[in-house]
Amino acid sequence: MRRFLPVSLIAIALATSAPAGAEVTILNRPPMDLGADHTGTIAQIGTDMISPKRYTTWWFDAGVSYPIGSLQDSNVDPGLLLRINNQFWKSDVFGLTGSLGVHWGQDSYFNDAQNEIARNAPIGTPDAPYSGVDIQTRHYMATPAVLSLQFEPEFNNLKPFFALGPGVVFSHSSEITSAVNNGVGSVSLGDSTGVLIIGPGGEQEISPYAIRSRTRMSVGWEAKAGLGFKVGTDPERPLWVRAVVTGTTYYVHTAPRTLLGFVASFGR
Repeated sequence: MRRFLPVSLIAIALATSAPAGAEVTILNRPPMDLGADHTGTIAQIGTDMISPKRYTTWWFDAGVSYPIGSLQDSNVDPGLLLRINNQFWKSDVFGLTGSLGVHWGQDSYFNDAQNEIARNAPIGTPDAPYSGVDIQTRHYMATPAVLSLQFEPEFNNLKPFFALGPGVVFSHSSEITSAVNNGVGSVSLGDSTGVLIIGPGGEQEISPYAIRSRTRMSVGWEAKAGLGFKVGTDPERPLWVRAVVTGTTYYVHTAPRTLLGFVASFGR
């Protein structure tokens, strides 16, 4: 008992003085037989005090969004993927993670061809600024919000992980029709709607006058897998980098839409 009191005081001091974000593992372990192994207990307390166990809760992803299947058939080309992840609960190797990402894409071949048409359009005059040429551009965006169960063992400076969970995906597609003009002009929208005054346009003198868009909220799911590496030397807040592959699938009625993601992820 005389030895038990100093050990208990050290454990209490460790719990109250551990840095923010540290997981003081001696308090989370099963009870020890202090009477049988005083030396091992004190050594473990010293290890926890010098190098408290930590885990990273926030991750930022940046990389490539790659549509496949019906999205690829709809001429949505690879684009940009940005995502933020927060692990808000952890128990041993399991955790719960919430993520919010944005996939950007477009029909790049179609848009480039339309821009070439605009570049070659006749130059208007002050009396007739409208060139008589219209172009279209097509754009796509998807925003998945996902809650995942994550499995993440740790091996020294390596952290493989796998996560799977349900979510909702907000998808948006748009087709923009623009007039190629040389300043302020007018475009007829048909006998029932009259004439729309447009311009001046932007750098290419492009004035959008018709935007057709579609926005959906769909249920779906997301799977993520990757491998993390510790690259920083800061003992308090080491920098981790992960290479991550993601598959996000959502459903329009019963038809699946799938986006792959290839990102570099950063957390500390």
